[in-house]
Amino acid sequence: MTVSDADTLLRVENLTKHFSQSSGILDTFLSNPPVRAVDGVSFDIREGETLGLVGESGCGKSTLARTVLRLVDPTDGAVYFNGANLAELSGSDLREQRRDMQMIFQDPQSSLDPRMKVGPIVEEPMKAHGLYEGEREERVRELLEKVGLDPQHYNRYPHQFSGGQRQRINLARALAVNPDFIVCDEPVSALDVSIQAQVLNTMQELQDEFGLTYLFIAHDLSVIRHISDRVAVMYLGNLVELAETEELFENPQHPYTEALLDSIPVPDPRSRGKRGVLEGDVPSPIEPPSGCRFRTRCPELIQPDEYAMDADTWDEVLAFTRAVKRRTFEAPDRTTVRREFFEGDTPDGEVGEVVDRALDEVLADEWDAAAERLSETFEEPSICAREDPNYVVESEYGTGEHLAACHLHRDDAAATRDGTEGAPGAASADD
Repeated sequence: MTVSDADTLLRVENLTKHFSQSSGILDTFLSNPPVRAVDGVSFDIREGETLGLVGESGCGKSTLARTVLRLVDPTDGAVYFNGANLAELSGSDLREQRRDMQMIFQDPQSSLDPRMKVGPIVEEPMKAHGLYEGEREERVRELLEKVGLDPQHYNRYPHQFSGGQRQRINLARALAVNPDFIVCDEPVSALDVSIQAQVLNTMQELQDEFGLTYLFIAHDLSVIRHISDRVAVMYLGNLVELAETEELFENPQHPYTEALLDSIPVPDPRSRGKRGVLEGDVPSPIEPPSGCRFRTRCPELIQPDEYAMDADTWDEVLAFTRAVKRRTFEAPDRTTVRREFFEGDTPDGEVGEVVDRALDEVLADEWDAAAERLSETFEEPSICAREDPNYVVESEYGTGEHLAACHLHRDDAAATRDGTEGAPGAASADD
């Protein structure tokens, strides 16, 4: 189901934010590649909904939020809010739009000025936008009551409050100018679990009362599931999946999303289930992998068509390739390595020849040469490395559009996200 323009409050199109590495004259001449923190992200947020944004630390969630609000200028792309492209606005036009867009930060302690009392803190946005003159104190007291605080706390300092109460002050400050849209950047991650639910429930009550729209960023999937209507999953500057909450949790369509869900602890001491752990490190955003950003860690990398292997052999070859690249094993002799990675002997034919030559290089302590040989032969020819995946897949639990940036869906996806047919190899470069 496509969201109509009438339902959409915020539309982000191919948003990109790159940061320069240049720190001096010499760096400028060397032309170092930029840090690609956000790289072609597109999504919509409907009026009155909460879009959850989740991903590992460093994936670009906070940068995306700040770029959406124009706290940092985008490198490319568009952000349409109430029909206006924020990326093209400046001066008074941008200031007017910002009144309807507010942000709640992660740390409730550092986001409040310890030298100011609560009343002036909440009044500050009103003064900045010239609103409610002569009625500000009354409005602040009303807002404090709305967020679950005593209006008599108007003259108290932030250090006199608990962490949960400080975050409620931040919420009151965000509501001070009567915004339509609030970005919540991990607003409960610094709070005790017992307090998190109280703050989240307050936020939902205020959303219903004031007709608010949230972009809610978190790394805690249980929080995301509790508060979100839809969920976007981010990895290394890209969105890899976007679906309604129940759909995403019950029917994940991207291996990275599955890995995140598998990592959720099971609150049962009798459970002996093994938590999923992703292998390898997140690649550098300076030189991200080609094609699918997740392919260097993906357990379901699609094998190249050039080589005929059964599934077990491909798994062995891929595991050996990645272990060589990461140097995660000792190589005292050929027999030991073969036993560690291959059932019986190394594969036959051309595949076996490449593996054997790489094994010779490993035994000669030429790890880089072996890693390059294996990667060029088995990883880089894969469609996962050659083309950007971007598909619309069939929804099973929800009624909304389910976007998945994974080539596993190249044969059965309804279409690519840009509207073209979802034939094998067809993909959009938006993400």
